[in-house]
Amino acid sequence: MLVFSLLYTPCVAAIAAVRRELGGRWAICVVLEQCAIAWLAAGVVRLVGLLLGMA
Repeated sequence: MLVFSLLYTPCVAAIAAVRRELGGRWAICVVLEQCAIAWLAAGVVRLVGLLLGMA
């Protein structure tokens, strides 16, 4: 959970800045990409924890 929280989408103000500078389509892509990366990283941390017997 901590890894996901550290990597998921930033605050609304940051997304608004991306939207203003790059456009709405890119802002959506940034949000989806960051969520996917956070989800994958959290999954890897969970898998490593399971393999090491920490869960």
